[in-house]
Amino acid sequence: MISRMKKIILFAGLVWTFVCVMGTLPTFAAGLGKPVGIVQQVRGEVYITHADEPKGFEATRGMRLYKGDTIRTLDDGRLRMRLNDGSIISLASNTKLKLTRSVYAKKKKSRSSFFSMALGKARFFVVKVLNFKRSEFRVKTPTAVCGVRGSDFILEATATETIATALEDTELEFWSLAFLEEPPVILKDYEESIVGLNKRPTIPRRLPLDQIEEKKEQFIDVAPDKGVMSDDEMAQLDQLPDDTGVDKVGDLGGRMPLEAIQPVKYGDDQDFKEYEGSIKLWTPEETTTDESAKQVINEGIELPEFPDTP
Repeated sequence: MISRMKKIILFAGLVWTFVCVMGTLPTFAAGLGKPVGIVQQVRGEVYITHADEPKGFEATRGMRLYKGDTIRTLDDGRLRMRLNDGSIISLASNTKLKLTRSVYAKKKKSRSSFFSMALGKARFFVVKVLNFKRSEFRVKTPTAVCGVRGSDFILEATATETIATALEDTELEFWSLAFLEEPPVILKDYEESIVGLNKRPTIPRRLPLDQIEEKKEQFIDVAPDKGVMSDDEMAQLDQLPDDTGVDKVGDLGGRMPLEAIQPVKYGDDQDFKEYEGSIKLWTPEETTTDESAKQVINEGIELPEFPDTP
């Protein structure tokens, strides 16, 4: 009887030791420069890869985002992130978005944000910045470029078509990549325009409110007071993102033209289901400990390669 009890105690001790060891695995590795944003909410499977990295991390609430990060949401995945300027981006399922550049220099009164959206659906709630010398916020898809200064809008992208929808109190500039030399189409409240491959934007049409609400339902809410971390949760993080958002790798530099935004990488008709079960995460042995983000990672499988051109 005593021998059996000793075995039970020994086994319990081994289990406890295993749990303690797992709890001290190397943490999420930071990207280059200072964080440009933070993940506020995650639902389902979402993965983040740093610039030029072949492997990624499973997205979790409180994870920092860096210049060059690519975010992928799978079939059941959705994510809401907050940039350093307070703007909010909400991704629907089956979406791939790259944070090409995001600089918010409050003291210099400059904002310069560029994103490459390979495919999927995203809602952008862009904070209006007053009295700034420069404020650029653009999103590039395989067929179009959308530019804003302070707006709430939705983009839906495939390899051959982009749909832009302006929401309340919004004005968008919408270009076709094939006709960047031409003036953009201007979209205002509840208007929609479509850019097909090598085609000009369609004439804006106003959508009924029920269709607008259907589009909104695909995303985690972008209202500023929803999804915000509590003071206690923020206090548990070792280091808050720098509120200037200035990237150590490079400052604002010159103005980035439309055609200079990094091209998206996605192949025609490639289905997210092809890689839903083939994502490879960094293993604990391959990562380095970073005290600025306490996210334990798991093992997984390789991320797919995407073609260089859409």
